[in-house]
Amino acid sequence: MYYVAEVINEECSKYNCKQCTLFCPEPNTLMYTDEEHHAFVVQERCKGCALCVYVCVNLLKRNAIHMVMPEVHAEK
Repeated sequence: MYYVAEVINEECSKYNCKQCTLFCPEPNTLMYTDEEHHAFVVQERCKGCALCVYVCVNLLKRNAIHMVMPEVHAEK
């Protein structure tokens, strides 16, 4: 089984930076909603590379995205 990215909406909307969407190598997977001011992941397209997590958590120190098992992501 592989992991997929999951955005923590409350944390992400605090920053409004959109940086994770720029680093995702898979097109139309990590998107940004201007209405709610946070990123979101299209689970079916996510390959689990965790580049978005590296950018958000390690580089920007924002902790607004993490990796989860697909079943956990689908339950929310």
